[in-house]
Amino acid sequence: MITLYGKTVRQTLEEILVPESTALVVIDIQNDFFDDDGVFAQAGRDMSLAQKHLPNMRSLIAEWQAMDLFTIFVRQVTLPDGRGDSPAWLRLKVRDGKSPNYTLKGSWGAQFCAGIEPRAQDPVIEKLRPDAFLGTSLDMMLKANGIDTTVLIGANTEGCVESTVRSSAHHDFYTIIAEDAVASSNAQFHDASLALMKNRFLVEPSSRIIDTLVTNQR
Repeated sequence: MITLYGKTVRQTLEEILVPESTALVVIDIQNDFFDDDGVFAQAGRDMSLAQKHLPNMRSLIAEWQAMDLFTIFVRQVTLPDGRGDSPAWLRLKVRDGKSPNYTLKGSWGAQFCAGIEPRAQDPVIEKLRPDAFLGTSLDMMLKANGIDTTVLIGANTEGCVESTVRSSAHHDFYTIIAEDAVASSNAQFHDASLALMKNRFLVEPSSRIIDTLVTNQR
């Protein structure tokens, strides 16, 4: 730790991961972003990395919940008939030829993947844009529960994950990315995003995050 302007600044993973003030933020682990029958796969996206890392996501969530730590689930939704989509957002959604109706509210594609199961006490936040803080109650929910550190997992690395990572830091949370529990349908963009985030944030394997939390709980 260091002190700047009379303020204590935690720096290392061991200092930052205080169990009672750390939340797992689960981003968009939904069928349309992972399953072979989802909109992304049907548009020709490569789902191999997402499907490879999905078991890591399930495992990290299960271990987190078993420790009874704060867990919050976020899911992307699209409203029927484009009611939540501006022209600029529609352009971005269809830039590569896929349908703009991925994660359509109430559809199978919007559901969490099998094995991604919020408990009764786990908040679920719905968002209309990549940044999970934008236009949602995420910031309020975290701060109401004494959270000052977020650990982020989910999809897509260069999109909703990176957008939420940046926003988490801008909302004054210590921000950590679980390197083996984020994924994309584009391995090149995934790698580039992780390289960028490693320059600004803590990016660590799931196993080290869990081991550190277990040690700090003792």
